[in-house]
Amino acid sequence: MTTNSPLEAIMNARHSVRQYDGPTKIGREEMAAMLQTAFLAPTALNQQPIRALVIEDAALRQRLCAATGNTSQLTTASAVVLFVLDRENQHQAPAFQASQGQQFDTGDETIGALDAGLIAMQFMLVAKDHSFDTNPMTGFDAAGFTSILELDAQRYRPLLLVSIGKAAVAGKPADHQPLATLVDYR
Repeated sequence: MTTNSPLEAIMNARHSVRQYDGPTKIGREEMAAMLQTAFLAPTALNQQPIRALVIEDAALRQRLCAATGNTSQLTTASAVVLFVLDRENQHQAPAFQASQGQQFDTGDETIGALDAGLIAMQFMLVAKDHSFDTNPMTGFDAAGFTSILELDAQRYRPLLLVSIGKAAVAGKPADHQPLATLVDYR
């Protein structure tokens, strides 16, 4: 069965971008709309413990380069979005407040990382639908980000970073393993 759904086209068109054009700005209303859709992604037990910090300020992104291995995505993107686990997970409370000393049982933090991945992937697909390019980043210095961004280390754990903007250099399709090496049926 062949489909030509817009979602499938978006998924096939999305590639990781390493170099952005720099001057493109994303309005906060549009960013909020993309994030609103991204946060419709499922989370374990519907706990919704993931928060997003949109980092637009160029000087702050430059400071964060030291904690990411000086990647060009941080300095050339329109913004970067940091997805974090909120260990207190207080619903209806503004994000990125100081700890209230009431740890919420988020379970194994690996589950939080999986939740963040689902939300981030949905964000990247929505961004592509809005004609923006993205790149997910892991392997950054979470403690360095926590310090530079002045996050409460007891409450918030940085998990995943996504750059967003307009590509200066188009992303290339990744080489993917054949399906036969990835899937089996029983």
